[in-house]
Amino acid sequence: MKVVIMAGGKGTRIASIASDIPKPMFEICGKPILLHQIECLKKNGLTDITLVTGHLGHFIKEYFGDGSKFGVNISYFEEKVPLGTAGALYKIEGLTEDFLLLCGDTIFDIDFSKLIDFHKSNNADATLVSHPNSHPYDSSLLVTEILPPESAGGLPADSHRVIKWMNKEDERLWYKNRVNAGIELISPRLLKKAAKNLSSEKIDLDRDILKPHVKDSAIYAYDTPEYIKDMGTPDRYYSVEKDIKSGLVEKRNLSHRQKAVFLDRDGTINKYAGFLTDIKQMELLPGAADAIREINNSGYLAVVITNQPVI
Repeated sequence: MKVVIMAGGKGTRIASIASDIPKPMFEICGKPILLHQIECLKKNGLTDITLVTGHLGHFIKEYFGDGSKFGVNISYFEEKVPLGTAGALYKIEGLTEDFLLLCGDTIFDIDFSKLIDFHKSNNADATLVSHPNSHPYDSSLLVTEILPPESAGGLPADSHRVIKWMNKEDERLWYKNRVNAGIELISPRLLKKAAKNLSSEKIDLDRDILKPHVKDSAIYAYDTPEYIKDMGTPDRYYSVEKDIKSGLVEKRNLSHRQKAVFLDRDGTINKYAGFLTDIKQMELLPGAADAIREINNSGYLAVVITNQPVI
């Protein structure tokens, strides 16, 4: 499977770390962000990589060359003018089959075989890796279809098919912390369908391709607790650096057995209020949110259990 990495970011919000190189070349724990990504891809057998470069792209090309010294095959597409987060996808040669699309400013450690199997099993036009993050208020959120009890063995079930896309500027009365992580598997079918309504070479993946087609295309959310974090701010950069050094990034990969803490809900996380029928009855106990955050930061998964299926 081909991999396309969008590596043309300027890193404006994180310029205090380094401003004279492209953001994907910022070093973290002694390696450029891109090298961390390429090593993870190679580990998963994904070695056919195209890097989309722009701002100061010669630094990337000089460092990685054809990829042979890193055990992968790297080709390049240079944007002479910025084409947005998806414009290059219509110009790169050879994207005739489903491909993996990544942002070049993200640290991750993922078992990609599980993601690819999920994508193929749904015959998806696109599969978006989704996860809870620490800043859902400024992230794109995904809403998925809930199947009725009669079609799901007697209980409501999540089909994982995306039915609504919420950008950070959209009104959100309430939402599930299910964030688009910036890792996508995309079929050329979707690009062809979206092309009919595009009027510019500068294309935004979210607003011009994914969001307009959630209702007429098979777009799925692949939920994972694995480590994925973009480094759009200095605070996130230093947080990721800490997580790499502690081993948390690698441990979250689903190829490893996961440790978890199971938490009862009523009386443990929220005040006991009998049979809950309204979200307003849900009142967190003091310190509960901080405790769950500590569990997540420790490398354990925090799993909430309850015998009430209503809320």
